[in-house]
Amino acid sequence: MATSATYSDNVRTARPKAGTSRGSILAKSKTGGGYHELFAASPQARIAMIRQGVPAIEAKRLVQALGVEQKVFYQALGLKTATVNRKITQSEQLASDESERLLGVARLIGQVEAIVAESGDPKGFDAPEWLSRWLREPLPALGGTPPMALLDTMEGQAMVAEALARIQSGAYA
Repeated sequence: MATSATYSDNVRTARPKAGTSRGSILAKSKTGGGYHELFAASPQARIAMIRQGVPAIEAKRLVQALGVEQKVFYQALGLKTATVNRKITQSEQLASDESERLLGVARLIGQVEAIVAESGDPKGFDAPEWLSRWLREPLPALGGTPPMALLDTMEGQAMVAEALARIQSGAYA
């Protein structure tokens, strides 16, 4: 099924707040900004973004927000560093499977932002920084596997999201 909506339209659908950077769904936010809106966006809006392809520059923005080494992050997502860098240089979109994995990680940040917002005052909390540390630690609920090792598949990302949800509920994660 084809869609006439553009990436920018979907970004605006996913990020309606004033003051957010237009065209970037992965802009760093410490106040429940872009990531939270992506997390809360309708599945249809996210599917449209995935099908259209996320601009490759968004991968670099996410690396910067998380404060991780580019090669390590891209490897965790099953992306080739040289390919992503070439697509950035040529202002190209990521393929739909690459876009889906990238948006999945951004959505995890949004999930953390939502958890913190629901649990108390998110002021000053850096969700990307917290998630970056948490993703690298072995997690008993995942059989001692660091969550970052599961980011290359959507099933793995779902397991990571479920582990985050268990943290919010107070269940052993």
